[in-house]
This record gives sequence, C-alpha cells and structure tokens, in this order.
Amino acid sequence: MMHYTLFGESHGPAVGVLLTDVPPGLPLDEAFIREQLLRRMGQGGLTTARQEKEEVHFLSGVYRGRTTGDPLAAVIYNGDVRSADYDSLKHKPRPSHGDYTAAVRALGCNDPRGGGHTSGRLTAPLTVAGALAITYLKTAHIAVHADVLDEEALRARAAAAKADGDSVGGVIRCTVSGLPAGLGGPDWRDTVEGTIARHVFAIPAVKAIGFGAGETFAQMRGSAANDPFTVARGAVRTATNHAGGVNAGVTNGMDVVFDVTFRPTPSIAKEQRTVDLYTMTETTISVSGRHDACIALRAAPAVESAAALAVCQLLPDVPSDLNGLRQRLDETDAAILELFDRRQRLSAAIGAYKSAHGLPVRDKAREAEVLRTRGDMLPERRDQAERLMTLLMALSREEQA
Repeated sequence: MMHYTLFGESHGPAVGVLLTDVPPGLPLDEAFIREQLLRRMGQGGLTTARQEKEEVHFLSGVYRGRTTGDPLAAVIYNGDVRSADYDSLKHKPRPSHGDYTAAVRALGCNDPRGGGHTSGRLTAPLTVAGALAITYLKTAHIAVHADVLDEEALRARAAAAKADGDSVGGVIRCTVSGLPAGLGGPDWRDTVEGTIARHVFAIPAVKAIGFGAGETFAQMRGSAANDPFTVARGAVRTATNHAGGVNAGVTNGMDVVFDVTFRPTPSIAKEQRTVDLYTMTETTISVSGRHDACIALRAAPAVESAAALAVCQLLPDVPSDLNGLRQRLDETDAAILELFDRRQRLSAAIGAYKSAHGLPVRDKAREAEVLRTRGDMLPERRDQAERLMTLLMALSREEQA
C-alpha cells in the first residue's frame, strides 16, 4: 500500500510524487499537508534562504476532497531558483555531495543545478506523500512523530558553524506508536527495521539509523539490554524498550523507536579540495549560494513521511468491510484459477511425454513426495495442503489420461 515515486529536479520546472495503491475515500487534509511543508521549510536563519510557495497541485487521484484509489499525482512548482550559483560547479563536484556519483550514473547527462534529482528539494513531495500516509495511519490508530534531539544545543552549534562558513550534522528521533505485535518478518524482504531503513536512507544526507538503544548496544551487557516481558491491561508488553519495538524483524507491540543521523551539509563556504572533471586536474572550490547550516533542523517531517510510507507497506493489505473482503477473495480466486489452468497444461504435457515413452500415468512415489514437500511448505495448514494436493494430483491424472 502507498507505493511512491518521486520525480523532478531542484531547479527544474517542478518536483512531485506519483502514489499508487492509495486507499480510496481517504480525506485530503490540505491543512495538515501545508503544516508539514511549513515545518520542512524551517526557520531561524540556519536553514536555506530559498523561499518556495510550496503550493501542491493534485493532478489525479483526488475528487471532491477524497482519494479515488487510482494513481495519485501531485506536483509543486519551483519558483525561487538561482541556477547561476551552480555555473562554476558544473564540472567540479562538491565533496561528499551527490554531484560526482550522479554524473557517473547518468553518463554525464545529469542536471547539476542544485543537485538535480539528488537534492533535498525532493523531500517536499516526499512530505506530501507522507502526510497522506500519516492521515491513513490515523484511521488505524497509528501515530508517527519525529523531533530533533537536543534542538537548542544543535542550533547553537549550527550558528557557530555558519559563522565559520561551515555546517554541522544532527540526530532526529522518530516514534511510531499503535503498531500491533506481529508485523514484519525475519526474512530480509520483510524485516521492520529493513523496510523503514530502506525508506529513510533515501532522504538526502542520512548516514545512519539505529533502532532502540542502537549503537549503545555495543557497550551493554545482555542483562541490561534485554527487555523483560510483562502484562499490561491484558496485553503482553516489555518493561523497557531497548529493542525499539522490534524483535527478530517483527513488531512486539511496543513503540517502534529509531534515531536517524544526518551528516553535515556538504555545501559549505570553506575552501575544499575537488577535481575538475573536464580537465581531470585537482582544484579547490568554495560553495556560495543558499544552504543549510544544519539539514537535521528541518528534516523531521521528511523522516515522519518516510516512516509512515514504510509502515503502510508493513500493514496487512486486508479490507475491513465484507464487500471489500469478498472482492479480495474474488481476486485471489481468479489468480488461483489462472495458476490451476497453467498446472493442467503442464500435466497434459507430462501425459504426452509419458505416453510417448510408455510410462504409466500414476507414479505413487512421486505423489508421496509431492504430499510431503507441499505440506512442508505450509506446515501450519499441512492437513489442508495435503488434501488440496491430493485433489490436484487426481485432476492431473485425469488430464494426463
């Protein structure tokens, strides 16, 4: 649910997002979207001086204030661009920025203005998509919130760095509350930490993420790190939450808590060494223009958005009403019948081979192996799986004959 693709460039006509698998009937809370975008803009003179109107235009997927369930496209037009600031950097990548890797990846055809598609500007449409995801999660009584850790002290450090033509990094803590136990899985495709991290690491400048106690686990003993189980209001809970609400890649019913580390802004006024990609000689640059002294100070909405979109993909995709459940059952039946037809065609081919080579239709040893292995694939429903396979093999023999 809520799969998304961000598009656009920092100094292109617009940035936007395409959302698919959006639940129909979701109210479009434009006030909340605006609030999240204003938080992302930051304040206090330590963030970029670039001022965009951040007006969101919904091109599809919305009708009369609610989502239709069809692909949703939203764009934010760029206005306050100063592309000339980047003219001298076209062939001189900023150290630790995405300039060099973007140029290599695009065979030199990337848009270098303001970082192009690798710019933090793309967190604006991410915030729009995240606001929709947060609105949906509220219907399931799930809340997502992020804050800058030690913000006052971080602002003081950022101000000192800015005065010196430099920048600083910071940490944002995100909490997802209301998740039931049992979401996710131990496999790399399903882990809660992996799903969240995959989304969060797509935010520019994120370099680390730690769940619960995070890196401090390395200094703890097991007796201190373990979270004792207890019972609260009839539900299993833990007395502490060092694990950050996740055990073995699966939610345990506690708040999912993680810290996101942002690196210092790569674009700084201090002189830095780089390479002129046109002449392939070493040189130096000093980056002018409008840049954040600390990206983390306005990144909390982006972290919330990434987390909310990740959680949407962790939730079971099951409708709550009878008609919706029956529709999903009909879709599943159609898929089963398509696979059944494919299986019967394979059975017919096997029958033709057996006939050509004088082999009997029935092979009891093979059937026993099929029952055993298919039962192993679904041990919690072994009896039902074996009965289903017995019927399917009987139909297969009928097709072969």
